Amino acid sequence: MSEPCYRLLALHGFLGRASDWTSVAGWFPDATIEAIDLWAMLAQPGADDWASSSAALDRRLAAACGGGEDVPAFVLAYSFGARLALSSALLASSASPVRGTCFVSCHPGLADGDVASRDARRASDDAWAQRLLTSPEQDIWREWDAQSVFSGGPAPSRTEGLPASRASLARALRVCSLAGQPDGRARLCEWRHPVLWVTGARDAKFVAIADLLRASRMPIEFETCQDAGHRVPWDNPSAFARAVRSWIVRVMERQT
Repeated sequence: MSEPCYRLLALHGFLGRASDWTSVAGWFPDATIEAIDLWAMLAQPGADDWASSSAALDRRLAAACGGGEDVPAFVLAYSFGARLALSSALLASSASPVRGTCFVSCHPGLADGDVASRDARRASDDAWAQRLLTSPEQDIWREWDAQSVFSGGPAPSRTEGLPASRASLARALRVCSLAGQPDGRARLCEWRHPVLWVTGARDAKFVAIADLLRASRMPIEFETCQDAGHRVPWDNPSAFARAVRSWIVRVMERQT
């Protein structure tokens, strides 16, 4: 068997877990995938706001990249993990050990002056945090999957419980709420490494977000995967992997 020619550092979504990427790994035969447990990372002391959570991610990514300079590394970040990655100082830097970042179903952040939307999201996340603390687990999963953002694809089958303690999940939802997330649009304009922005064609909300970013002439590549909703890597892993692998090949060719 030939040696892998690149590494993928994969970040899961909210209520997801590192093992979610196991079913996707087979679609990347030329890569090794290291899935990062965001719950363990966010449980570290001091990760109590956006800035410190981003710093925690930077430390984890730097550790994952240590000693692996001979094999190019790329970040594959989905939804909640993508929002964290967008705030990463390490990934945006010209000195980053990562060759490129793929944001999947990522919200770039609410406009800084959009106080009403930020207040509404904070109230929504507070309500969800309370559900996570008090509701029966089956109700949490049912209500989570019933959200309109997931309507473009099937709900995943689950054999495990919640991915972290209820208190940890509720805390992470409040600490890393979209209500407090910095607007990342200006940041994307200054990103120093290649970016791929992936959405699922059935995810109307995030396709619209991608269209707005594209119209603003962001210096990034866009890909819309057919037959996929918000959970693109799991709704259509073949199309997703094909798009990501093609992008990585182009990046590595340009960087040689």
